Amino acid sequence: MDNTQNIQRDIALWVIRLNCDDPVARLQVQQEFEQWKAEHPEYLDYFEELKNFNTEMQNLPHQHHINAQTIQHTFQAIEKEQPKILEILGKTTFILAGISCIGYLFYAYFPLQYYTADYRTGIAESRNLTLPDGSKITLSAKSAIKLDYSTRERRIHLIQGDIYIDVAKDKTRPLVVQTAQADFQALGTQFIVNRYPTRSTLSMLHSEVKVSLNNDLPQQAKPSQTQQSQVIRMGEQIQVNQQGLGKVEHINPASVKIAWQQHQILANDLPLSDLLSRLNAYYDSYIIFDQEGLSDIKVTGVINTQQDLNATLRLLKTQYPQIDFIQVGKFVTYARIKKSAL
Repeated sequence: MDNTQNIQRDIALWVIRLNCDDPVARLQVQQEFEQWKAEHPEYLDYFEELKNFNTEMQNLPHQHHINAQTIQHTFQAIEKEQPKILEILGKTTFILAGISCIGYLFYAYFPLQYYTADYRTGIAESRNLTLPDGSKITLSAKSAIKLDYSTRERRIHLIQGDIYIDVAKDKTRPLVVQTAQADFQALGTQFIVNRYPTRSTLSMLHSEVKVSLNNDLPQQAKPSQTQQSQVIRMGEQIQVNQQGLGKVEHINPASVKIAWQQHQILANDLPLSDLLSRLNAYYDSYIIFDQEGLSDIKVTGVINTQQDLNATLRLLKTQYPQIDFIQVGKFVTYARIKKSAL
């Protein structure tokens, strides 16, 4: 790591510490920081750049409901996984304008569960694996899974991201891919599960999968009058959220598989918020957005994650002129609906 990256890392950590909610601890950190500034006057220009963020970024904590709990999760992640997070800080955090914005980015994009996963991929990385039972999987960019294999069941927790799986047969132990919204029990072989912030999607490439609402959902969140499970067959796709199972859509399995292999996103009325979440897995820069506010905008088309991110955002801007993409420094883009369009 060169000297500039060291400066970026140090300042980013100071910014996070200075946002401590405890007034006594914050005073102590402030005193330490003043001493650090006195010892390193050559760093002051970098710190001034961090403070010169615009009004849009100042409003981000309120728009994303960032609170003390979020910052606390950030501190916990830093304490438990400091070496890995320091590496990320050196690459990405310096340009992030705004104290709470940094806490939000860590909590949203690098949750602690990601680092404690059994298998994971980095940004723009895919990984082919053979699991202990012989099942073959591919993890897409910034994805993570945790295995829970027993004598009765093979359970794969999809912590974040997307997974393609070719299931090894085992009549005594069913295989289940679990997300926050659903359990996907394999009755056949090949399928893809995409996990988004508020929903999960199953694309069936061969044979069948039984989809059931996740038993871990709070009881009050489970819909009482809707179907709790359904079998999805080859050439079908379904999405699941806390409101229940969605309608079954038809897909072309060959096209879906080719798109997966070529790192493309096939969008068919895909909420813009989900598309931006997936794009965040493929680039070192980040797109910050209001999940709920952009979910009503539906995107259809083929998105190539290998092309320049700015080129992709320009295409989206052309298709949806009511959206603003505001560049903040080198590493952050803020997506919002134009005020005139509200």
